[in-house]
Amino acid sequence: MKPWRFIYSGLCDPYTNMAIDEAILLNYSSGRVLPTLRIYGWNPPAFSIGYSQKAEEVLDLERCKKEGVLFVRRITGGGIIFHHLEVTYSLTCFKQEINAFGSVKDGFKIICSFLLNTYKKLGLIPHFAIDIKPPALGKSPFCFSSYEDYDIMVGGKKIGGNAQKRKRDLIFQHGSIPLELKTDIFMPYLRNKIDGLEEKVCSLTEALGREVIFEELADTIKKSFKETFSIDLIEQGLIPEEEKLALKLKKEKYATDDWNLKR
Repeated sequence: MKPWRFIYSGLCDPYTNMAIDEAILLNYSSGRVLPTLRIYGWNPPAFSIGYSQKAEEVLDLERCKKEGVLFVRRITGGGIIFHHLEVTYSLTCFKQEINAFGSVKDGFKIICSFLLNTYKKLGLIPHFAIDIKPPALGKSPFCFSSYEDYDIMVGGKKIGGNAQKRKRDLIFQHGSIPLELKTDIFMPYLRNKIDGLEEKVCSLTEALGREVIFEELADTIKKSFKETFSIDLIEQGLIPEEEKLALKLKKEKYATDDWNLKR
């Protein structure tokens, strides 16, 4: 199996984060770069909304604007997420690069196995939702408060969330693992309040009963990915074409109302 590129981006604003992910995807699909695992965080904290969501239906846009809270639309589906104290990963590859053959659901199971191993390395006992059949949470516009078969549960609660975009054999997936969940910070900006969220979801700090810092989780994700898929990771930066495209995508797409509002 060919080596992968590993990119550690640190903390970026929401528009930059989504622009970099798409720039990697487009350059990889054109054959310019290796399959890529990227790890990053968010500064300032911000919401991301799923591709098919309408911002005005899930967010109090007037309050967000008044108080300077940013949001960005993803190219993937799923529900709204507040990105704050967390580690986010993205991966870009063809399915043969990670042996993710079969259906999209099969691919989720294969890819998310490295997350299971991440939690195990940290001392937790994680399960796919389908394996423990927890009580149905129902559908929710908030990503963390509903689950799919291969979302990950710890202690009966969902931890994190993942979303995927495919085009034939090309796979792009990103996911969020909360170090802490401060619901009082983001709940006021949601259009519809979510009852009993603390009973449905957990953060890594809550699950472990100790503080987990960004660098510890990022390093554990990297090691788990290498071991799970027997892949060599080569630490590199973006190539000049990706940097140029990311700046263009940020300015002309992700930081615009046309992309974030008019869908």
